[in-house]
Amino acid sequence: MSKITFPIGGVHPADSKFAANCPIEVLPLPQVVYVSMAQHLGAPAKPVVEVGAEVKAGQVIAEPGGFISAFVHSPVSGTVKSIGPRKDLAGNNMTHIEITVQGDEWAEGIDLSDTLVTEIPQDRAFILERIQKNGVVGLGGATFPTHVKLNPAPGSKAECLIINGAECEPFLTSDYRIMLESPRQIVIGAAIMRKVLGDCPCVIGIEDNKPEAIKTMQAANAELGYDGIQIRIMKKKYPQGGEKQLIAAVMGREVGSGALPISVGAVVQNVATALAVYDAVQKNKPLVTNTLTITGDCLPQSAMHNYLFRIGMPLSYIAEYAGGVPEKAAKLISGGPMMGKAIANLDACTVKGSSSILYLSEAATRRKPQQNCIRCGRCADACPMGLEPFLLNRLYKAGDVEALEQNAAQDCIECGCCLYSCPSYIPLLDNIRMAKGQVMGVIRNRNKK
Repeated sequence: MSKITFPIGGVHPADSKFAANCPIEVLPLPQVVYVSMAQHLGAPAKPVVEVGAEVKAGQVIAEPGGFISAFVHSPVSGTVKSIGPRKDLAGNNMTHIEITVQGDEWAEGIDLSDTLVTEIPQDRAFILERIQKNGVVGLGGATFPTHVKLNPAPGSKAECLIINGAECEPFLTSDYRIMLESPRQIVIGAAIMRKVLGDCPCVIGIEDNKPEAIKTMQAANAELGYDGIQIRIMKKKYPQGGEKQLIAAVMGREVGSGALPISVGAVVQNVATALAVYDAVQKNKPLVTNTLTITGDCLPQSAMHNYLFRIGMPLSYIAEYAGGVPEKAAKLISGGPMMGKAIANLDACTVKGSSSILYLSEAATRRKPQQNCIRCGRCADACPMGLEPFLLNRLYKAGDVEALEQNAAQDCIECGCCLYSCPSYIPLLDNIRMAKGQVMGVIRNRNKK
């Protein structure tokens, strides 16, 4: 079978998958956790517990704050110590529930056994309720509530479910490890989502730089024998894991400006989300754990890890457990080097979508002096959205928001391909991100009228 990829743009940064051969290790529980109410896309959750309440792991401690929101569960058993603002990864104050850890007792009705449950429920409402009640959100980066995404609006129909196993960001290996260690659960999770979407075809896409994951997932899919699921091999190219890029690669369709994937019949989910769906539906287990990579260019191989963490763990605790922050680390990043965010506060805590603590050296993070644009067009060639970053940069500097919208600045996916490819070291991504914010503000104001 031929390898697939998206047709426009893209770059080829070095893999740097240093932690690929590190099996997933379970992090021991800290003395206290801080659970954010804003760890999903949409409205923050609303606490339903009070200070002094005793809670068990897996117990609901916050309910959705709106249609696009998600339940939040206690990741530990213990006592609620406080409810109030605490700084998140970006340094913003968000409401957190502080829980003092006392043992590890789980709420009733949660199956913590290793027994594999392969029979797919046939009741669509039951599946969606389990996914919603267990707080499952997309773990590919956006953390969009999964039950909403799997329930398209009337008139929309899913023609293909795409499961993202690309993990195209350099350094990150958590998705790779779960494909090696939990392949059957991922396939079952995909089969469950396929059932919800009306038995549409399902494609699990994995980049060709992960041959062991491809082999393992193919074997699991063949063993389970569900209809309508296939493993497709994709060419290594960043940002292969972007929703619109996956849709172009798998279905050969282009999502229009401002449109959602369902407009072309696509629903995209991550392999980690598929695993969370398996746990939620087959085991009634809430999303309170995920896998996180400790890696970087200034760490020795012995300090690389893939950890199974619980939400609410302080990053400082994880870093200390892993051996401490290396002296050579000039910047810490949550996520990958291309789309990740700098960690402004190491006392911030893990959330459902946490994927890494990435330590980068000064050599890897130092920006070179900006030079004049040489009109080479490399940024336009690299843009996977077919935009002209050099033009958007110029329009941003001129303050022409109307022209920015006309030239689709709002379609930028902030992948960083333009910045990566620019020989003049112009901060294209920074400026276009600001420009995009301005355009989206104008669009929101227009829609309110």
